[in-house]
Amino acid sequence: MSTDIDSIKRKLLIKYPTFGSVIANIEFQVSKDIETAGTDGKVLLYNPKFLGGLSEKQQIFIFAHEICHVAFEHIFRSEGKDKRLWNIATDSVINALLKQDGLPIVEGGVDIPEAINYDAEEMYNKLLEEKKKQEQQNSQGNQRQQNSQNSQEHQDSQGNQRQQNSQDSQEQQDPQDSQRQQNIQDNQEEQNSQSGQEETDIGHDPHSLWDKAIEERKQQEQVEKKGQEQRQTKKKEKKERTDGEEQGEKKKREVKEKSKFAEQGERETFKQNKIERRKQLQELSRELANKSSHEAGDGIQREGKKLSDIGIATPLIDWRKLLRQAIRYDEEYTRKNARMRNGYFRHRIEQLPMPEAEILLDTSGSVSEVLLKNFLRECKNILDNSKVKVGCFNTEFHGFTELKKPEDIDNMSFPIGGGTDFNVAVGAFSRKAPNKIIFTDGEADMPRETVRNVIWVVFGDEKINPKGGKVINITGEQLRKLYQSFIQDKDDRSR
Repeated sequence: MSTDIDSIKRKLLIKYPTFGSVIANIEFQVSKDIETAGTDGKVLLYNPKFLGGLSEKQQIFIFAHEICHVAFEHIFRSEGKDKRLWNIATDSVINALLKQDGLPIVEGGVDIPEAINYDAEEMYNKLLEEKKKQEQQNSQGNQRQQNSQNSQEHQDSQGNQRQQNSQDSQEQQDPQDSQRQQNIQDNQEEQNSQSGQEETDIGHDPHSLWDKAIEERKQQEQVEKKGQEQRQTKKKEKKERTDGEEQGEKKKREVKEKSKFAEQGERETFKQNKIERRKQLQELSRELANKSSHEAGDGIQREGKKLSDIGIATPLIDWRKLLRQAIRYDEEYTRKNARMRNGYFRHRIEQLPMPEAEILLDTSGSVSEVLLKNFLRECKNILDNSKVKVGCFNTEFHGFTELKKPEDIDNMSFPIGGGTDFNVAVGAFSRKAPNKIIFTDGEADMPRETVRNVIWVVFGDEKINPKGGKVINITGEQLRKLYQSFIQDKDDRSR
């Protein structure tokens, strides 16, 4: 597929608002000198041919991966470390966190599930300790092998002349074998010395770009240090801050601002990003709700609220396939009990049963009017395929209302506000209801008990894991499209 960099950057900003300054300021550059994608800390390089073979989510994964390397200063934190282990540690941690956010790891990427429990520095120390243990075990094994060899040589020296002759012959061959082994080892060391890329490039991106970035930074620091020394020699007794010094302090502040992610750690930063993303979605929801509502009130402390302009929308979910009973038309012709009259078969029109669904709407304080209206639009789509009962809940369940036509939804009143109690919600379903559906933003603790055959439709990026049932997420990107469509509908009607 093609690569729309502007679209990817927008989606990165939506998914990772915490990294907004890094995403907005780093330059995305096409480069055919690398096979995949990588960064030197200043620019993000990518090969369009490589990205063209990836899905959109995989493309977002690739760029998010590189953004993380920049944000957490993985490049410059590699100094003084085992580069190969540091690359494995950083890749495994950020890949695990991106995977947890729903992005698919691209083939060739480092995938260590347990890395989700570590920051990069912690993962590096773990890998380094494992390497030391392995080297120690190898050293002990070599020592045992050497001791065994010495013992065997001692026994051979006590043998007969034929064994001595055999030993002499062996000793003549050993120097040749030893020299051959030394040549192999020297050759391997030479290859490793000449090919740092082979030794340090881990995963899909060329980490060998990091060496060049580190060298350039060292040169820049030397130039700055030399300039600072020259400025200090020119200072007068009365210390005056020159423009150059002020600029230098500004750079220090910028470096300090960037390094806050490294100080905070990968896991905590991703956790904060999730909170920030949720806040942004809520703020957008409230803002659009306020713009779309002509009635006074804060949208929280209201009871029995009747919503206007609910409207209709294209189904977000294929309810016909999802509902448990097969969907059939209300009426159809059938030959059952057909009678012959005047030489023709007269077909009897029969009412055929439809599936039944009990729907619960989350009307707590975190659910805006705009979001609730989107719940209701989907209810209208379900009504096309099923008999429907709708009920509202927050910390209480407010009873079911049977719906027969879309206008019944337009005439409903909704108790809006308060907290959310999913235990109350799942307890409200009838025991024999074939289809149980909950519309929510997912912002509350999951029910304590296992309730099967419940369809949880979560509007937003909140990840929930209820005991039993099925979860369907309507993503933040889909929500934004819904909100934009809602505003557009309002504008069109007002013209």
